[in-house]
Amino acid sequence: MKNWLWFSDNFSPSEIHMHGFTGHVFEKTTQFQELDIVNSPYFGRMLILDGDVQSSEKDEFIYHEAMVHPAMLLHPDPKNVLIMGGGEGATAREVLKHKSVEKLYMVDIDEDMIDAAKKYLPSWHQGAFDDPRMHLVLEDARKVVGNFEDGALNVIISDLTEPFEMGPSFPLFTKQFAQIVYNKLDNDGIYVLQASILRPLVYTMHAAIRRTLKLVFPIVRSYAVYVESFDTPWSFIIASKGKDPMDWNDEDLDKAIEQRIQGELKMYDSQAHWHMFCLPKNIRHALEKDGPVLDEENPVYLTRKGDIIPYE
Repeated sequence: MKNWLWFSDNFSPSEIHMHGFTGHVFEKTTQFQELDIVNSPYFGRMLILDGDVQSSEKDEFIYHEAMVHPAMLLHPDPKNVLIMGGGEGATAREVLKHKSVEKLYMVDIDEDMIDAAKKYLPSWHQGAFDDPRMHLVLEDARKVVGNFEDGALNVIISDLTEPFEMGPSFPLFTKQFAQIVYNKLDNDGIYVLQASILRPLVYTMHAAIRRTLKLVFPIVRSYAVYVESFDTPWSFIIASKGKDPMDWNDEDLDKAIEQRIQGELKMYDSQAHWHMFCLPKNIRHALEKDGPVLDEENPVYLTRKGDIIPYE
């Protein structure tokens, strides 16, 4: 065996995925998180935040295309788009492939993360930070979103870390914030969130986010895609004021992709769309079980292994 360094991606106290890497590219303890960029013989360059793999050079396009394009294409004419998080710049890269976009607001609180991405993750952002449509805001996302006029935004994308253990992103996943997002979207508005692991034994966080959004939005759809560097299916949720991502037919969706997107899509097309949105029966049943919502007035403590504990 080569003399590699090893990183442990901990799924639970008894489940660990090991990654071998050849060396550190960059490491820093920022004001907000532990940031590591490493080189992997298998996945290429990898971004690790607080001990969790965020994305890898070889398969980041799967995550980022899945997050962005179902939501962007569901809106008939997305001109004004806002991303919360997304520090690598890859989410922005995918949004900016849409010809209709006039302004993209990217809100991230960690300037050190942005600076590291610009320097060390060029294949992720591919110049997105320099696009004249891009407006980078280094600020708390809740404050920024709240300052927009009602109806000003077409699509809002939440690429934030999940609020496990009452983490700092918790206020951005609550029903109170979902109502703010609803108000800031136009009548065709679309909200999409990364929504954690989704598999038969690990679905509590996704289910809580889904239940929370259903208190505010009339249409809420779960979907998931397998990301190899995560070693698990990863999920997203679209919340819509009226349009349903399940209403597409293949011909119209592929035509929309061809007409509205400039640049290559490596993963997403009509067949991939149905693969992501058609969840297995056991997962669908699990998501319909009773459980908590994310509420500022009655917060709960959700752990990575699925425990639900009232917060006191």
